[in-house]
Formats: sequence, C-alpha cells, structure tokens
Amino acid sequence: MATAGRNTDSANDTSNRARTSVLDDLQELARTSPALARNQGWDYLQQLGAAGRRDQLAALFERGQAPDGPHGAMEGLIVGNLFGIPEAYLANPLLKIDPTWRGKTFDAGTGFNRLSPLAKFAMPVIAPGYRGLRRVGSEMVGFAFNHRIDTAAIAPHNQVRALDYSPQEYRNPTFRTFPIKRTRDEVVELLPGLYLGRALLTMHSGEIRLIAYFALREFADESPRR
Repeated sequence: MATAGRNTDSANDTSNRARTSVLDDLQELARTSPALARNQGWDYLQQLGAAGRRDQLAALFERGQAPDGPHGAMEGLIVGNLFGIPEAYLANPLLKIDPTWRGKTFDAGTGFNRLSPLAKFAMPVIAPGYRGLRRVGSEMVGFAFNHRIDTAAIAPHNQVRALDYSPQEYRNPTFRTFPIKRTRDEVVELLPGLYLGRALLTMHSGEIRLIAYFALREFADESPRR
C-alpha cells in the first residue's frame, strides 16, 4: 500500500509539472532575471506566431494582466500573420519583406506608432491623404492614439490597456487598405516589460473582428549600472 501511495504521489507530481506552462516558467524566471525572461518570452511569442498558434496566443492574452505601462518607447513585433480580413492576403507577403512597423511610444494617456523609413513611400499608396507622418531620427512616427485601462471589447473580457485611434484631432485614415481609425489595440502584460497585444477592427456591419497579435517590450540596455 505504501508503494502504491508513493506511485500515486509521483504520478500527481508529474501531472502537476505537465500542467506548468511556459508562461509559468517565464514568470518564475522573471523573479530573479527579468531581462532574460523578457528576451525568452519574446522568442517564445515569435515561435508561436511562426507556427500559427493563435490558440496559444489567445490563452496567453487571457492570462495577461492590465498593465500600469507601457511607458516610453517600446520595441514592436507583429506576431505571426494578419488574418480575418481580405487585405491580409495582400499585406502578409509584404510584411515578410519589411514589417515597416517598429513599435509604439507611450506618453501619459497618448502615444504614437513608429515605423521604418520605408513608410514614407508606402503610406501615400495605402493611406493616400494621410499627413500625420513625420521623421524623427531614423524612424517615421505617426498614427497617434489615446490609451486607458478598459474592459476588453471581445472575449475574454479581461482588463486591458486599450488604444483608441478614433479621436478626430489625430486625423487617422479609415481607407479600406488601412482603416486604422476603426482599429482598437488591446494590450496586456505577460512579464515585467513584455506585453502581448491584439488588434481589433470594427467592420462596417458593427462586428468587432480580431485581425492580428503583436508584442511590445522594453528596449535592452547594456550600459553599465552606476
């Protein structure tokens, strides 16, 4: 009987270990090595995107926390492909050549997107008439937004940081090829300094459709600590 009990305990331990997710391991690592955990989490999101594992990305998003941040400039990553809209079939091959989008910068309640210099030539084609782009250093910036903590617009209805591109003063485009004015981004924090986001598009019918996942992380800083 004692042997049977030990076997049962061993089986339970194995089962518990099997239920431990990659996110659990990364969160444990972040307690002592936050920068390493952040980088490994970034790689994990890239792997899920490359494998088309939207089910796993959805599960991670549901486990994410409503963030106090992000604060300042964040590096950006489109996780996998765009989906859910006809334009995705045209956009995805181009994104593999040059993603164009480099990340977002967050200020108090407002923010903007950062893009590669190629955007200067691409945007007049896909968003004709948009005049909000400007050059800052080695990047183009534009497509401003307001942000605040809110309830997610679609399931799971957890608390998120919601990015609103619709304010009239930003004059964001609403062309079919680039309807950012009808886009809402929702961001959760997975680890300190690592965020998972999803892009939602409000269709003309009123349906809110998930069209992409993206990631944000704090830039690495290898300068000596004082």
